[in-house]
Amino acid sequence: MKIALCATHLFNMTLPQDRDYIGVDHGVEELLKQGITPRFAIGDFDSLQNRKSLEDLNIQILPERKDVTDTHAAIEYAISKGYDEIELYGVTGGRLDHFFAVMCLLEKYQDVSIKVIDQQNCIQLLKPGIHHIYNQEYYYFSLFALNESILSISQAEYTLDHYLLKRDDPLCVSNEVKGEYTIIENNENIILVQSRDAQ
Repeated sequence: MKIALCATHLFNMTLPQDRDYIGVDHGVEELLKQGITPRFAIGDFDSLQNRKSLEDLNIQILPERKDVTDTHAAIEYAISKGYDEIELYGVTGGRLDHFFAVMCLLEKYQDVSIKVIDQQNCIQLLKPGIHHIYNQEYYYFSLFALNESILSISQAEYTLDHYLLKRDDPLCVSNEVKGEYTIIENNENIILVQSRDAQ
């Protein structure tokens, strides 16, 4: 099952309307602005400007002092309800510490398909295997190692054959899909960032 989380400011991004959403803290207001009623709302709501927006919603109020972020709690809630595909909106702008926390969660919940999406990018973890990367929405793609990974790339502007990609190696930035899709093969977890130019 698939669900989307809206966490905070969207910076004028229009959300897809064909999703079920969980509103995370200020993300509730962002959803309501776009005419979307979240199925559930979660957070300490310390950044909410209008607490009346919580009326008539199914909510869980978290304490302000806690060991997880609101987004972390929302992901755990979604997983507990059986969702195995999660899209995250509103987590890339603003505070970098929260963004890095989200990147940690991609690895923590690697058995769940989690995508971080904003106006220009889609970020996800690729587990070991063979992956097909399409260019329907994003023209560029970049790859980063979480640990050393043997990496092969074919049907791309820049190809590799069993290259040892290390954590501190930025070689695989800004590649391009050639044809219908690019094929990526990796033997350890890597991060895929698909990007498009600003419109």
